[in-house]
Amino acid sequence: MPEFPQYDQDNLKSYGDEEEEPALTQEDLLENVLGCIPVGQIVTIKPLSEDFCYVLGYLLTWKLILTFFKAASSQQIRAFLRALYSMYLRKTKSLNKLLYHLFRLMPENPTYAETAIEVPTKDPKTFFTEELQLSIRETTTLPYHIPHLACSVYHMTLKDLPAMVRLWWNSSEKRVFNIVDRFTSKYVSNVLSFQEISSVQTSTQLFNGMTVKARATTREVMATYTIEDIVIELIIQLPSNYPLGSITVESGKRVGVAVQQWRNWMLQLSTYLTHQNGSIMEGLALWKNNVDKRFEGVEDCMIYSPSEAK
Repeated sequence: MPEFPQYDQDNLKSYGDEEEEPALTQEDLLENVLGCIPVGQIVTIKPLSEDFCYVLGYLLTWKLILTFFKAASSQQIRAFLRALYSMYLRKTKSLNKLLYHLFRLMPENPTYAETAIEVPTKDPKTFFTEELQLSIRETTTLPYHIPHLACSVYHMTLKDLPAMVRLWWNSSEKRVFNIVDRFTSKYVSNVLSFQEISSVQTSTQLFNGMTVKARATTREVMATYTIEDIVIELIIQLPSNYPLGSITVESGKRVGVAVQQWRNWMLQLSTYLTHQNGSIMEGLALWKNNVDKRFEGVEDCMIYSPSEAK
C-alpha cells in the first residue's frame, strides 16, 4: 500500500480521467449491521459470526487505506495527491461513515483492566497504547479483536487525517460532539500529543537559520527563526483535546518585523495546522519557506488545499 501513491504521482496527468469506483464495498453491509444503532451505544459482536467477518474486513480495509494515505508524503507533488485523496473521502462521505461506526464499536472504557487480557504494569494500558495483535487461534482474545481494531483505526484517523476528523466533529450534532470530545480527551489526546511532541524532538530535519524545540510536559513547540538582526519566535500549543481542538500559534520574541507581516505569517501557520492533514514539522517547513522567500523579495506561497481547508 505505501507504494501506490508513487503510481499516482507517475500518472498524475491522467488522474481523475476515469470514473472512480467506491472505495469500500463493505459500507452497505456495515450500514445493515450498525446503521440503526445510535452513536455512543456500544455494539457487541459475536466472534466468528457473519457480522464479525463483515466488520473485521471493513476495519482492516480502512487500515490499508490509511496506510496508503499516510504514504502521500509532504513533498509538493504528493501533498497535491493527498489533497485529491482527501477530496475523494469528502465526496463519498466514507470517512464520516467510518467515524460514526467507530463510536459504535469502541468500548466505553478501552483499558486492559476492563478485559481478560493481562498486562503486567503499574501504568494503565489501553487499546490506544498497546499494539494490536490479531490471531484467529487465540480464542480467549477473539472478543477483543473488533474493539481493539476499532480503537487502532480511530487512532490512525486522528493521527493521519486530523483536519478531516476535526471538521466532522465540529459539524456533528451536540450529543455526538460531546461523546467524541469526552472519549478522545480521556483516552487518545495524551497519546497523540506525546507522539507529536516526540516526533519533533527526534526529528532529523534541520533548518538553516531556525531552531525547533519541544516540551512534552506543556505540549508546546517553540521555533526561533533568525536572519541577520531579525529574530522571530513563535510558540505552538497543542490543546487538551488534541487533535479535535485547534492548535494555537502564539507570538514570542519579534525583532525587525512589521506587525502586519508578522500577523500574516502567524495566520499562515495556524491555517495550515488547523485545516490540513500535516504534522507540526511539515507546517514549520512551509512557514519557514514563506519567510525565507519574503526576505528574498518573493511573494509568499499559498497553501494549496482544494478540499482540506473547507
